Amino acid sequence: PVLFPFGYGLSYTTFTYSNPRVSATTFKDVEGVVVSVDVTNTGSLPGKEVVQVYVHDRKSTLARPPKELKGFAKVELQPGETKTVSIPLDFRAFAFYHPGHQRWITEDGEFDILIGASSADIRCTQTVTLQSTLRLPSLLNRESTAREWMEDPLGRPVFEPVFRQISDEMRRLMGASGPESEGLGMDVMGMLMDMPILSIFYFAQQALPQTPEEMVDQLLSQVHSN
Repeated sequence: PVLFPFGYGLSYTTFTYSNPRVSATTFKDVEGVVVSVDVTNTGSLPGKEVVQVYVHDRKSTLARPPKELKGFAKVELQPGETKTVSIPLDFRAFAFYHPGHQRWITEDGEFDILIGASSADIRCTQTVTLQSTLRLPSLLNRESTAREWMEDPLGRPVFEPVFRQISDEMRRLMGASGPESEGLGMDVMGMLMDMPILSIFYFAQQALPQTPEEMVDQLLSQVHSN
């Protein structure tokens, strides 16, 4: 185990954190948010405390650390004194580098704002909702899997009807009907989710009005025209 966690510091006094708050619970990435907390020196000696703000992205398309330090501020307090510490978080506090887009991006979603004295000593938590102002082009291509199409906001409306049609056709060819048919349909869709859609179209090309390549290119054309 780590002896001293990130952000840890020694002190001759003790501090309590209270009344955590944010300037907005829902905001756009270009607006940012201000995180505030009241800090009280509860010991018998004067001291300084470094208030740290970490951000946790609840659902990112790429893997991110569970806590990322995004701001901090030092406050000096006399015994029994309380001060409000405010730390602004801007666009970059919620952004991450996306190698596909080759730039820093933000995504819509919920974030936990963690306020503490170190990475292992979190005293308060607030949850906020970020609204991204970015309009990013789709990264879908011929080799993208069904799962990637279904998770893409531009790709899903185009691909889902075709995907369900293929699943229904495969279920029909297997001779399933009734409740058994519904369960088999879910199994088929689950099996196909991690396959490139070009491979899926080759597998089910008898049910398609075009060649697999033409079908994929048509879907990509619809996505990139949006």
